[in-house]
Amino acid sequence: MRDKGESAVYLTLNKKRNISQKEISFDDLYNTKLDNEALFFSFESRFEPFAPFLYDELKPIDLVVKDTANNSSLRPIEIKLTTIPDNTTAKLEEEYYGTEMVVRSPTMRYMALSMAEACQTHFDDIRPIFEPHCHRIRDWDNAHEIKSHMSSMFEALETFFGAYYKFQRPILMQPIWKTTGKSAQLADNCLDIFVWSDFALSRLFMDSAIESTKKEITRQQRAALRLTRFLYEVSKNKKVYQAPIYDGMTFDTLNDKEFAISGTKMNPYMKCERLAKPSIHKNEIKRIILGGGQKYLSPERRFDAIIYFSTDLFDEEEDEA
Repeated sequence: MRDKGESAVYLTLNKKRNISQKEISFDDLYNTKLDNEALFFSFESRFEPFAPFLYDELKPIDLVVKDTANNSSLRPIEIKLTTIPDNTTAKLEEEYYGTEMVVRSPTMRYMALSMAEACQTHFDDIRPIFEPHCHRIRDWDNAHEIKSHMSSMFEALETFFGAYYKFQRPILMQPIWKTTGKSAQLADNCLDIFVWSDFALSRLFMDSAIESTKKEITRQQRAALRLTRFLYEVSKNKKVYQAPIYDGMTFDTLNDKEFAISGTKMNPYMKCERLAKPSIHKNEIKRIILGGGQKYLSPERRFDAIIYFSTDLFDEEEDEA
């Protein structure tokens, strides 16, 4: 897509704290105009510019885009490959198709760090947003104590989003691949890329966190509480310990993932022409996977399996060979 000058769909947060859609070039996504040949794509790496904000270990992220010439880090990108439609939307009209997304701890850590780095010159102004609601917390692992302050902390978090949304930056790349219903057959137009900013990503848990009426603290509420604590502590101390936040504050919920969101809930955020009809036709796959690379895929993975067994996609390549 970058070689062809095509843009991705960029999901951002607007002044009213709603999701807006626009396009983002891959130059802006990668934070460089350097040619692809001058870049190094370092998978499962640490984005070192975030390290100064931490007392403890900086975890890896899915991808760090680097300048090959000087090994400088240009952009951290979490990657979520998702399929459309998911089980909750497969029987609906295509315009209502959606993707399920499972979000885990590394995504949330890097989202928070991205916000911190972008807003670091405003820490003195950010701290008063959270301090009245957070400084009284004695035990962040105590669900009863946290629940008594939860609504006010969510209000503070929303205030922060509304005040600093202009500092948002891309953090998550969501490639989608579309099938014909729930079948194992690729749709004709089957591939595209959506990109989420750090601030936009917050809506995936904030909306549910605010609306929930459950007695126990939900995963989405936990994600919001963890971000609140992170932003409060980093604005107060300029650095933060991640472990007590993202390894602690479990509230009797498993720490295997932060939260999951279904296709029916994702559709309103992502709904657009390119969600219904992705921009890349399946005939382009043979120009993406080169040199017989499809033969080395692992068929136990669903997308790999479809490519592996869709031999007709590569007939032209094999005929030319």
